[in-house]
Formats: sequence, C-alpha cells, structure tokens
Amino acid sequence: MSAHLIIEDGQPWWDSADIWVVPGNDPNGPPGAPVAGTANYLWGRVHNTGDSASNGVRVDFYWADPSGQIAVGAATQIGSAFADLPPGATQEVLCLVPWVPVIVNGGHECLLAVAHGPGDINPLPDPLPSGFLFQPTLHEQIAQRNVTVVLAARHAQLLTIAVGALPRETKKVELQLEYGGELPERLLATLGLERWQPAREAHLIAGLARTPHCNGDTPGEQKLALDVPRGKALAVYLSVRAQALPPRQYALLRVLESQQGKLMGGITYIVTDQEKEQAQEQAQEQHSPEEQAS
Repeated sequence: MSAHLIIEDGQPWWDSADIWVVPGNDPNGPPGAPVAGTANYLWGRVHNTGDSASNGVRVDFYWADPSGQIAVGAATQIGSAFADLPPGATQEVLCLVPWVPVIVNGGHECLLAVAHGPGDINPLPDPLPSGFLFQPTLHEQIAQRNVTVVLAARHAQLLTIAVGALPRETKKVELQLEYGGELPERLLATLGLERWQPAREAHLIAGLARTPHCNGDTPGEQKLALDVPRGKALAVYLSVRAQALPPRQYALLRVLESQQGKLMGGITYIVTDQEKEQAQEQAQEQHSPEEQAS
C-alpha cells in the first residue's frame, strides 16, 4: 500500500490550476494576478490518489525567472504548506510565508509547487539537490504556473521577455507565437475571471522583435530564432494589440520556446479589455433595480 501524491499540471504543463495567488493582506480573499512589491499569498492543491494515507505532507513553493531552465539554485524558495492526506483526499494548502514579488523578466515570473510526503509511491529527493531540474512533466509532485493577464490597449502594448542560457551551455532556441484557445474554468477561477468566455471574434495583433519599437510600427515576427551565449540572457520584445474584444471575454496568446523542434516551455497571456469591463459594470449599476427603486 502506498500514497500517491500529485499536483496537477495544466494544458500545457505551465498552466497548472493547482497553484494560484491571492494578492493583498487577506489570504482568504479573491484570487488574482500577483502585485509586485506587496504581500501576495500562494495556494496549492495537492491530491493523494493512493490507497494509503500520507500525513505531514509538505508543499514547497518557489518562484523563478522562466527565461531559462528552472533548477534548484536558480529558483527561490518562498515557503511551505502542510497537510494530512487520507487515501483519495484532495486538500488546498496555504503557503505560510507571504510572497513579495520583484520585477524580473518584465514581470513574467513562474511559480512552482513541490510535494513531499511519507509513503509516496515515487518520492522525490528531500531536500532537492542543487541543480535538480524541476521538469513538471516528469514528476507528478511538481507543478508550474506561468500565466499572465494583460490588459488590451488601443495601441500595441510592448512586453519584455528574457531568454537565458545555463552557465555552461550555449542555447539555440526558437520562439513562436500561438493564438487562440480556451482555458479551463478552474484555471480562470484562480485568476479571478470566473465565467469569462473566450472571444471568438477578437483579433490579436502580436509580434516578436529583438529591439523595442514604438506604437504604430510593424508588430514584429511570428517566429524568432535566438543564439543565447552561455550564462547570458537576451531580451525579446513582444507587442500585443487586441481588436473587437467584448467585455467579459478574453483572447489567448502563448509564446512557445523550443529547441531542435522540442517544446521546452512558454508563457501564456490572457488579454482582456478592462475599459469595456468597467464601462459595463457602471452601466449595470446605473440600471440596477435597487437604484431605480430608491
């Protein structure tokens, strides 16, 4: 009899809905995007699908710059959460240490959660050794979250992405844009976007470039090949503009990183139009039955 600890990956793996952020001072508040320079609370969801209990499970939380391969030593441990998991149980756990994000990689940081527990069918080394690659697709107890909410703008919004190489290895990578798709409700809920729908008619104009450019310029390339010297990081600029994006609807954009045709990782951007959302909320308030009755 064994326990079987899992923190579920997303589709793709870096979109895990089993890790989420609650910005602000109340860890029981609504989830949302992290706010740099202030306290944010991290939650995780861990499952025991085995036929034996695992008591004293520890879930360690890390943040990392997703521009390079993510390994112990390159990622920063934030804190831990603890749970007792009977067979078949699922539990949401709160990291006991608040996370105060700093801006790196244009603010596009990744979160990791790692579960260690007694009796696990395939335990990870505890502690994880220096240089251990997290690789969520190879370890059921590890999950990753690289999801960013971007507000649509009338003019192109310019975002910066850093692509890094390990200290001893030069890296040849290709970045490619991928448009469209739909996120699961569980993932949307962890971003505070419950009941939001994918925008079927929206049109994203996006491009990648090696140098920053101004509004009105051509958006850039859809694919970009990079040679990253070992131990270095190169900046890449992503421009995004959305058209015909209704309130309460989102458009999806992913930046995929591959090496020799193999997908190595990426970042998911959810593009929303906050101005239209706020206008709709104000209109609803003005026409609410309670207000008319008063």
